[in-house]
Amino acid sequence: MSKFYADSMLGKLSRFLRFLGYNTLYRTEESVEDMLEISSQEERIVLSQARQVVALCKKRNIQALSMPTTNINDQLITLKSNLNISFSIPPAEMRCSICNGDLNRKDKDEIIESIPEGTAKFYDVFWQCNLCNKIFWMGSHWEEIKKIIENTNMVDLNEG
Repeated sequence: MSKFYADSMLGKLSRFLRFLGYNTLYRTEESVEDMLEISSQEERIVLSQARQVVALCKKRNIQALSMPTTNINDQLITLKSNLNISFSIPPAEMRCSICNGDLNRKDKDEIIESIPEGTAKFYDVFWQCNLCNKIFWMGSHWEEIKKIIENTNMVDLNEG
């Protein structure tokens, strides 16, 4: 499975990729130089809206992809068409949208003290990040994610 390093303007894309199981670092305070070095060492694909960053990657033989739009659907379609990757809901595995850590399935009684009472009433399936301990469940936000992925998957890349 591809690993990514998303440049600082691509926070929403990095969260989506993590939800979909892709190991995705997100540049916040690191320098471009650090991002490129880590990407080279860890064989990550750099995602950026900055042409200069993509050009630097090509010069250093680091795989990169220009993300010319801020629309999440279009960004996912760009990834799908250029890297031949697929997206599924629910994903086979997920990563923490906050820190990129692995998520581990948890029984409700293991985390009941850490979740809102209403959440405990309506949801039974939970995951917890092994790094930051954030707890996740497939709440109403998953409907939006599911819709975006379905729209992305409906795009026929052979049309044209």
